[in-house]
Amino acid sequence: MKKKIIYLSLILIIVAAFVYLSMGKYSNSPLDAQENHTNIKFEFITVKKLIETNPSLATINKNYPKITPELLEYSYGISLNNDSILSVGLRKFGEQEYVIKIEEELSKRAKKLEAHQLRIHRGFNRLNNTFEALEIPKEIVFANSNFSFNASCYDNSIVVGLERYIGGNHPIITETLSPKDFPEWIKNGMNERFMDRDVLSAWISTYLIKETSGYHIAEMIRWGKIHLITEMCLRIDNKDISPDEVLRWSKEQYDWAVKNEKKFYKYLMDENLLFDSNEKNRAYLLNNGPYTIGLPDESPDRMGQFLGYQIVRNYVHNENITLGELPNLKYNTILKSYQP
Repeated sequence: MKKKIIYLSLILIIVAAFVYLSMGKYSNSPLDAQENHTNIKFEFITVKKLIETNPSLATINKNYPKITPELLEYSYGISLNNDSILSVGLRKFGEQEYVIKIEEELSKRAKKLEAHQLRIHRGFNRLNNTFEALEIPKEIVFANSNFSFNASCYDNSIVVGLERYIGGNHPIITETLSPKDFPEWIKNGMNERFMDRDVLSAWISTYLIKETSGYHIAEMIRWGKIHLITEMCLRIDNKDISPDEVLRWSKEQYDWAVKNEKKFYKYLMDENLLFDSNEKNRAYLLNNGPYTIGLPDESPDRMGQFLGYQIVRNYVHNENITLGELPNLKYNTILKSYQP
């Protein structure tokens, strides 16, 4: 009996020691310490709440996120000339049937945003760890953007159009939105899995790696840098983020792009499009759409961004550089090592 007690005691001591060491390992690891030093305020704005509080211009500027006036004027079309016009405009906008339905749906989803907030916060911590001179947003505001945008940067804020992530097959989308204004390819992008990626990418593309104005290849590689940095920021706990999520595609679209990468590169070379600077061609290669103009209808859109992403990933892998070096590397330096 005594032996059993001794053995049981030893087992309990070993288990307790293991738990203690494990807790110490994870709670005190350098990565965890680094990932808890940024302060981002998350907020949620509804039209209904604005109407109920009957705010004045003064209270909006004082009590609401800085992005609010921009949201009211740009997304809702409300004039901010005086308090009376603001009040009437808010009520008129909020009384529309589709707005009421959207607000109800967003209020339900707001309660489930915690996981997104945690992932976004940790992503910005990683961004700040790598690029210490880069400021990170002070606030991220989830709101009804009236289908104006996914994630948009304004000063030191990001506003997220939460209604753009309720799913393209949601009844609010299929029964309310005009197919002419919201075709299938736009609806396909209304996927919640893209939201965290959109928030990080919006900030990186606005404040870290800014738009170029030269050859198309320079802008393609710029997007490759944006996508790779976004991917690394969201690669939390060594869990991969799929490339199709990074590119805002379905898995089938990504597979098509990979399969046709060499053909696409050859097409760009044959048509002298890499070192072209025509604005229309740039839009064809890089902008959102049903497909990439110039390629078969089954191609995904933004194939130029995809190729830039592949070129940058190839360079980083072969040259073994740090992520912090990436923004300042010239496009032609990166392009030299690419072998399609």
